[in-house]
Amino acid sequence: MLGGSRLRSERWDYDPALDYQAGEARATSADRSGSEHQRELPAAVNASNAKALVQSMIARDWAERDRLTLRLPPSFLDLQPGARVDLNLSPRGWRVEQCTIDGFVVVAELRPSWNPGAAVSADAGRIVPNKDVVAADLTLALFDIPDVFGEGMSTPTTLLAASSSSSGWKSCIAEIVAGQQILQVQTAARKTVLGRALTVLSQGDPYLINHAGMVDVELIDADQWLLNCDDDALVNGANLAVLGSELIQFGAVEPRGGGRFRLSKLLRGRGGTEWAMNSHTAAEAFALIQRDSLRSVPLPSWAVGTNVTASARNVSGTTSSSAPIVLNGESMRPRSPVALKVALDAAGNLALSWTRRTRAPSAWVDEVDVPLGERIELYRVTVTNAQESIELETDRPELQLSAEQLVALGSGPATIQVRQVGDAAVSRPAECNVII
Repeated sequence: MLGGSRLRSERWDYDPALDYQAGEARATSADRSGSEHQRELPAAVNASNAKALVQSMIARDWAERDRLTLRLPPSFLDLQPGARVDLNLSPRGWRVEQCTIDGFVVVAELRPSWNPGAAVSADAGRIVPNKDVVAADLTLALFDIPDVFGEGMSTPTTLLAASSSSSGWKSCIAEIVAGQQILQVQTAARKTVLGRALTVLSQGDPYLINHAGMVDVELIDADQWLLNCDDDALVNGANLAVLGSELIQFGAVEPRGGGRFRLSKLLRGRGGTEWAMNSHTAAEAFALIQRDSLRSVPLPSWAVGTNVTASARNVSGTTSSSAPIVLNGESMRPRSPVALKVALDAAGNLALSWTRRTRAPSAWVDEVDVPLGERIELYRVTVTNAQESIELETDRPELQLSAEQLVALGSGPATIQVRQVGDAAVSRPAECNVII
């Protein structure tokens, strides 16, 4: 016996009183938690009949919780399933569910019989109308940034962002123009959290949390929202966004009304974009990095160095276009080396060393070097002064320039640049100035 358990039954149907919209009818029994049953009904019924069906279902399930087995003499050999039996028990009415003959003994399995209760009138409710949303014009933006989704790009790839000021959203076809080639791509299924900068973000520190710097942004869709996050979430990559050409993370958000937000507690130069920290301008594009709201668009290798634009047709018949960008192939580049160190020994030799970074997804594990992320390890070192320039390559994150090489280069101030050579592109340089 399952006495005291709670039964709940639901039935979905299409109600003619609601212009055949889907409705729901429920029935419950007892107060304790228990099983829940859902049954589909491919029919159109009114609210009262739907309620009666659900009540009948719950009454049957409630009655059939109990089971009784009787062993009867041969005089009951004519007993058949479905027969009703009255017993001096509670409840009195039982229904034969199954009969078997064991020798001359009739084994009858019974369950309590049930009667559907009186139907209770139900209200169909009211029609929930579909909200009419006027489609606004699209706003498009292209971003040439590192491979933030870890897809291992071997061709130049740009990210397409699309949004509109209306609350509704439907993916559409956009045209990407690179040089003389036109590509048609589908925008992302979800609207991008896209906007523009209202202030110019100043220079910052690429290695520490910037508590002083801040930037105001305005979103295209004023109903979209930006959220705060704590330090642990920042470390795990939360609130990653692109502003112009720089990848940033923000931990503090101050809503300022009308889709405007002030972002602070910033992590700067994410993904090796510290080179872009001093290139910010007013009204540059801002977008939150979310995989399902951005579309990666691979382009041919010859597109590097060309202007790329995106355009799409609006519902009104007009055309929306993005601001053009010069494609530099940032998605293919390895990250520039860091911690470039220079030491001049007593013999006049110049020793260089640095630490590589990887574009391959990897966890931060103590005392374990990051994966290379390229087929081979190769670095290109350039030393330039006012008179001469020399270029060397090495397969280790260190290099020594002999005194003879430095003499041939000439004395005076010099600039040292170290680039990692990747499978498809060369990183931006790690740079320092020395006096030879």
